[in-house]
Amino acid sequence: MEALKAAVVPDGEEQMSSAQVVAKVLTEDSSKSNTFLKNAASSTERDLREQLEAERRAKAALEEQLATLKKKSEVTEENLAKAQRQLDETTKTAEETQRRLEQTEKTAQENNIILRRFLRFNGNSS
Repeated sequence: MEALKAAVVPDGEEQMSSAQVVAKVLTEDSSKSNTFLKNAASSTERDLREQLEAERRAKAALEEQLATLKKKSEVTEENLAKAQRQLDETTKTAEETQRRLEQTEKTAQENNIILRRFLRFNGNSS
């Protein structure tokens, strides 16, 4: 391009403008230029396709991880519900045991009162 711009112009002709020089170079080298542009576009397109495929793989991996986490969450919730039911049963059993223990203590106190009266009565009778 610089050679065309610096070329000696015959008398009576105007020197080529920069735009004319660029246009001439591009038309002369159009086959080279087109190949370059095609290769550049092809490279960019290939890179974009590779990037898209990588993003698709990453998305698939994330979706798989999400599904795994959802399953684990469901199992954890089921186990928690089961543990809560067992705790409720244990609490109910403990309350029933406590009630029976209190009833047994009350009965033992009543029996002790009766036994003392009986022993006093027998002690006074002899």
